Amino acid sequence: MTRFAVGAKVVAGWTVLLGLAVMAGPAGVYAATVSDIRVGIHASKKTRLVLELDAKLPYRIFTLASPYRVVIDFPELDWKVGEPKAPIRKGTISNYRFGLFQAGNSRLVVDLRQPVSVTRHVYIPPSGKHGHRFVVDLAPVTLSKFRVGGLGIVSKGWREPARPKVQPRIDGKRPKGPGWKDGKRMVVIDPGHGGPDPGAIGSTGLREKYITLKLAREVQRVIQASGRYRASVTRGRDVYVPLRRRFELAEAAGAELFVSLHADSHNNRKLRGASVYTLSETASDREAAALAAKENRSDAIAGIDLSNQSDAVASLLIELRQRQTMNESAVFGEILLRELGRSTRLLRNSHRFAGFAVLKSPDIPSVLVEVGYLSNRYDERLLRQRKHHVRVAKALLRAIDRYFKRKDRLSRS
Repeated sequence: MTRFAVGAKVVAGWTVLLGLAVMAGPAGVYAATVSDIRVGIHASKKTRLVLELDAKLPYRIFTLASPYRVVIDFPELDWKVGEPKAPIRKGTISNYRFGLFQAGNSRLVVDLRQPVSVTRHVYIPPSGKHGHRFVVDLAPVTLSKFRVGGLGIVSKGWREPARPKVQPRIDGKRPKGPGWKDGKRMVVIDPGHGGPDPGAIGSTGLREKYITLKLAREVQRVIQASGRYRASVTRGRDVYVPLRRRFELAEAAGAELFVSLHADSHNNRKLRGASVYTLSETASDREAAALAAKENRSDAIAGIDLSNQSDAVASLLIELRQRQTMNESAVFGEILLRELGRSTRLLRNSHRFAGFAVLKSPDIPSVLVEVGYLSNRYDERLLRQRKHHVRVAKALLRAIDRYFKRKDRLSRS
């Protein structure tokens, strides 16, 4: 399982700082446009990566291990270039991903087949049909050299992206914790993946990060249209949000339910149907454990350094309040499955348990919903359709109604 960040004291710090940018999801102001990305083999066994841009921008480069990666940060970019449909596998590079890492900061993550050093990083001025070309050369090195090679490369003019210094506000109001003045409960919807982390990729190239975002918007619309609840999303556009920060945002918003939306892939392309996962210290089966491990790698895929981060949240699992939250999550998971089953196909073993990092809020009942398999052509077609998104959203609303009615009934007894 991927280790993730910091203890509960951090919640009041940078959860609050990030909140407005992620929850509101404003459109970015692009510094430049990327029109092409090329990978090739250069002299002396060097692998060359070239980005073609319409402006010369400052940048930052660093390397990460476990797995080996080179990460290149720029100011926010407009990527007018298609994402790889298959692994690149050229020289020392196995693949790359790109996208918005946070407001004002675009990121290119280069997956490596072995340790490398960054031997050259330079802009070539425009000439002929070419614009500004940003060139990075990578050379194979030993592991000991990899740990220092390429680290700390910061170009002149690079500035750390500014973080909003305000608390997150939902619908123009400051969250006051569970419950609102108007009596409406808050539900936070989390579209899985985003930015440089595409998630699962379907048989026709459909990316999970786009499906979960569209579905989350529909779920938010249906919930709020009911007039009974408030609903917000952890990301409103194609941006990456670290796993721990997702439930921290829900806590800052005073959420009473947290629903993380995903679309899986599987080697068995015949497999299809929805399922619900809730948190447990022990996985219910081997597939649930494998899925949790895959989802927990999301931070690593997006280029986050996890090497110095402690697993402090694990200690929360032994606390009574966490166990109560896990029980409530399981109750909501069962209710949700019954409602989903009325309008969509379910897996045979549809409620599973595993150690998903995104579900580890100590106070908010949380579920992870796999709405289908992008590896299955029928499920992939369904997941493209808005009418299917509406069916899923209405099932979620019915489940939310049933869950809170049960909770209110128990509180009166």
